Amino acid sequence: MHYNVHQNEPTPFLCCAPAAYLRYMSKARKLLSYLSGVIVEKRPSAVSGELEVWYQNSKHVLHSPDANYSFDTLHRVFQKAFKKFDIKKRNPKSVLILGFGAGSVATILCDELNLTPHITGVELDPEVIALAKKYFNLDRFSSLTIHVADAAEFISHENTQYDLLVSDVFVDKNLPDHLIQQAYIENLIRLTAKKGIGMMNVISETKAQRGNLEKLIMWFNEQGIETEIFRVSAINQIVAWHR
Repeated sequence: MHYNVHQNEPTPFLCCAPAAYLRYMSKARKLLSYLSGVIVEKRPSAVSGELEVWYQNSKHVLHSPDANYSFDTLHRVFQKAFKKFDIKKRNPKSVLILGFGAGSVATILCDELNLTPHITGVELDPEVIALAKKYFNLDRFSSLTIHVADAAEFISHENTQYDLLVSDVFVDKNLPDHLIQQAYIENLIRLTAKKGIGMMNVISETKAQRGNLEKLIMWFNEQGIETEIFRVSAINQIVAWHR
């Protein structure tokens, strides 16, 4: 098949002013994101495997090959959890986020609930932090301290207590084995301030994962801490505790 190209006929968009072309492309990208989403960047990670930044529903989200890391289903998990446990009314002044990701929890607290806590974030994967700065405007949080560190290791040496403590540490859909330990739960309790609250996101999709959830609840109970289990989705449950 042959096409005749006429020199005097402008090719599509080249006749448009640059600003008009950019507006058109922005609208097209937005429409495409609603239909299926587009991959903006793939980045290999020694911790998480391959990370993917998608543009879907007119926003960026961060995925691993099998799970959402930030700003998609995970975002909704904590939106529901914070509403359930009335975090806006609690108005925490200090927050520890273990498994910071690209900043979903911080965004809910600061941008959606209009709270102004000092946030300490712990994230093992430096590539996640790099993507958070590139695509998710991480530097807008003026009262944020980020530690690139292992969550269990960090809290074993940490002495500051927090009004709100969030544990959201996964590799894909699984809790790392070294977090499914009594010592990790004891440290979570120790770092929760009096009258404070803690939340641990747990996936209970498989029999093994449900068994791990039972262990976690048992270890809280052995420390005299009652837990409240909030099923947020078909697979996500929040284990909440109070001091």
